Amino acid sequence: NETVGPTNDNERYNLQQSMGFSYRQAIGELLFAAVTCRPDILYAVIRLSNFSTHPAEIHYTAVKRVFRYLRSTINEGLHYWRIHSRDDLPTAPVPAIPPDNHEVHLPGSNDANLHGYVDADWASDTRTRRSMTGIGMYLAGAPVAYRARLQPTVAMSTTESEFVAASDAGKMALYLRSVLSELGLNTDAATPLYEDNAAAIKMANAQRPTRRTRHLDIRHFALLDWVERDQVILAPISNHEI
Repeated sequence: NETVGPTNDNERYNLQQSMGFSYRQAIGELLFAAVTCRPDILYAVIRLSNFSTHPAEIHYTAVKRVFRYLRSTINEGLHYWRIHSRDDLPTAPVPAIPPDNHEVHLPGSNDANLHGYVDADWASDTRTRRSMTGIGMYLAGAPVAYRARLQPTVAMSTTESEFVAASDAGKMALYLRSVLSELGLNTDAATPLYEDNAAAIKMANAQRPTRRTRHLDIRHFALLDWVERDQVILAPISNHEI
């Protein structure tokens, strides 16, 4: 909700007292959790942080719901897995599977390869009509890098917003590939980036930007060069799986 809260200092103080906590402090604590081990709340926290200056009661309520969600999923986090066991590690209990009755699929051997998921929420910010980009890069069964942020420009179509998001994901993939290369890990194969927009995939993989996409910023077309160099490759995925 884009409702803006009170702008008067006294009204803001009274609202904070009635809600029982500081909005900015709560957002800071949520950001810490999102950055360290809970990327699943990153989108919500980024949206809520937009109202840190003038939060309304509805935003306080939303923050409380995020904390309730964290409390109910306190045993969840990022679990990394290795293909082969090691005997030189100290004995420790196996991470507990959250008691949420969900079917758990342990990652397979292919999760040892870097891969990513990218999506864009077109024109989701009703104040500026900028799109939100969401990126998650996975290695060894869990995210090793993730980001959620508003795009710097207003996208004119869903294809443009998805293409810009894929470009940002490509930059992240190249950085991680360079880190893995320094560590001596194989990065010869292209890093797959799973995207749910068919037009953006065809534009990148087929190297065919259309006349209707000429207005896209040139820097985003670096993605085409990365695909041509076999550094990244866009792959289709259902939006229900992202």
